Amino acid sequence: MQKQDNLKNILLAGAVFIVVMAVAPILMPPPPKTSPSSASSTPATGSANSPDGQPTTTGEPKVAVEQSPTNPAVPPGGAAPASSTWTLVEAPDEVKVELGTTPDHLTNKTAAASPFRMHLELSNVGASIESATLTDHAEKIKSDDRYKLLSAVINPAGAKTRSFEVEKIHVDGEDVILRGRRWEIGKKEHGTLPTGGEGESVEFHLDLEKSGLKTLRLTRSFVLPAQPIQSSRHDFYTDIKIENLSDQPHRVLVIQTGGLGVPQSNPRMDDRVIDYATVNSEGLITPARKTVASIEGSPDRSLTLYATSSATPDQYLSWAATDNTYFTCTIAPLGMDGKSIGKYIVSVSAIDADGDSTTRDDATIRFVTAETTIAPGNSVSFQNAVYLGDKDGNAFRKQADYAARGYYFQISQGFGWCTFSWLVELMIGLLNGLHRIIPDYGVAIIILVLCVRALLHPITKKGQVNMVRMQHRMQTLQPKIEEIKRKYANDKVKMNQEMMKLDLNPAGQLMTCIPMFIQMPIWVALYLSLSNNIDMRHQGFLFTWIHDLTAPDALIPFASPVIVPILGWRIASFNLLPLLLTLFTYTQQKLQPKPAQSPNMTEQQRQQQQTMQNMVPIMSLMMLFIFYSAPSGLTLYVMASSLFGTIEQWWIRKHIREQEAAGTLHKPPDKKDGDGLGSQLKKIKPGWLDRIQKMAEESQKAQHSQRAKPKR
Repeated sequence: MQKQDNLKNILLAGAVFIVVMAVAPILMPPPPKTSPSSASSTPATGSANSPDGQPTTTGEPKVAVEQSPTNPAVPPGGAAPASSTWTLVEAPDEVKVELGTTPDHLTNKTAAASPFRMHLELSNVGASIESATLTDHAEKIKSDDRYKLLSAVINPAGAKTRSFEVEKIHVDGEDVILRGRRWEIGKKEHGTLPTGGEGESVEFHLDLEKSGLKTLRLTRSFVLPAQPIQSSRHDFYTDIKIENLSDQPHRVLVIQTGGLGVPQSNPRMDDRVIDYATVNSEGLITPARKTVASIEGSPDRSLTLYATSSATPDQYLSWAATDNTYFTCTIAPLGMDGKSIGKYIVSVSAIDADGDSTTRDDATIRFVTAETTIAPGNSVSFQNAVYLGDKDGNAFRKQADYAARGYYFQISQGFGWCTFSWLVELMIGLLNGLHRIIPDYGVAIIILVLCVRALLHPITKKGQVNMVRMQHRMQTLQPKIEEIKRKYANDKVKMNQEMMKLDLNPAGQLMTCIPMFIQMPIWVALYLSLSNNIDMRHQGFLFTWIHDLTAPDALIPFASPVIVPILGWRIASFNLLPLLLTLFTYTQQKLQPKPAQSPNMTEQQRQQQQTMQNMVPIMSLMMLFIFYSAPSGLTLYVMASSLFGTIEQWWIRKHIREQEAAGTLHKPPDKKDGDGLGSQLKKIKPGWLDRIQKMAEESQKAQHSQRAKPKR
């Protein structure tokens, strides 16, 4: 009968699990896809330059936002109409310019060290970035190809969208479309930069004519300083300068985009997000995050992140970023001094750049500047500092400008809500510290397991010993318990009172669960540290098949993913670690002593306790489903913890058997005076474990007393 009940429980739990996983996609469908809109809004008016050259606005500005994200075809040739009254003087051909490391550094590890940490491929189309590649990080495991963080996106219609493209300029109340227009390439320099230090720079120019006369000149510059890896910096700078070549003042504002083509770095889920932060006049940073998926579910596939308002006149954009788990493209507006926060941005939105709801690589940010009046012969500039690189926690905390802008939010936001941020940071610090001593993160994880198990050993041992003692005591007093049940069969109140006199409260058995409850936040913190620690990306475990501790172990990769029927799961490889984890979890649970049944328990409570015991195999099997696609570093931690827990259980059981043989299991430990500092402290104040156990026992006694009171 017992075997049939066990089989019934296993089949029932498995059926419920499959039904839930199959119905979940129906109950939680993806957000609806909407079609792109081609509406546009009216630009702001009535603005002027501030004394320090920063654009300012009066009242609440209205911004010109190009809602249609599609990239229109651009007619070939030189001058091309931009509007009914404006003409653009374009370059005849598309030309690309490169800054930073040479292409040889992107595929050749033996190339001489480069003073740059990135390679920028620029295009004169839209004065934009065609692609951006990071020198310090590989694209894939054991690959010479470097990591491409930004890239152009081509929609199904064949239109190409690029990063940092100047989309539009609004002049005197009229839109002048610049997207897809070819700028003239100006000077490219290599050497000492005007701002100091070594580096490279390039300029693009585009003239706007009205009635056959040159009226405005736009100059877009990119500056890439030399920043070796020791500098802990990953910056380049971009500037848009507008000169008034006419004899009349003109009101202008500029609309441009941010980084584009950020790849998905998590194979299990889309981890790309839009992060941004505002700052007030007192320097208080207010960060926030939007997922890329939320853009697709919004009207017109556009989300307003920030807009100036009369309700918050001292609130300015600090930065906005397109990023994934490990890398970010963060744009911060700068003041005229090139250091302070620029206050010229009046609107920031997250957009679907190519207008195709089936793609996600094209999520980017649109920036709208304040409308500014430029006097004849004068100019205005809009400067940005761009951090393009990995999410380096040390750099974000130690570099003064990064810390002041609040870049670390992009890392801490990934810590989630189900554990403590300080615990995640502690895990990152411990693993990185151990890695400095032992240059293998897998070994560092195992050492961390040993440290945690050693700290929890006193709790584990005390709980196991108390449980066995309770079992023995129950067996010894069983005849008396049966006598009480027989004698007071018709008086439940008196029966409970007599049972309580036996002092058979099993509340102390709850201590066996404490080690697991303590370790669960550690597991979550370790998972989040694996997901947010760039140093562990592409780090393997000794000479095993585990090549990346931040991804599943993939002992046997499949040529194509296997789709699980009904559930729709995509399994890309055979992973061995989760199977070992399941095995060691089962053996650890089997070695634990079974909790004793209290005579004060009701029949329903006894059945529930027995059901929990029958669920041990199912719970162990659930670990396989939970951890099968988890990062191998986390699976390695839990597996090692289960393995060492199994050994610990065996050792504790051996110790208990020795005490049983010697007759000392139920004998309290000797407490001699002058036994050391520990015993002296115990005389003053009981240990916290004893206090927890005592509180649990008193709580259960109170519960039984309440139950024993006669009903009126």
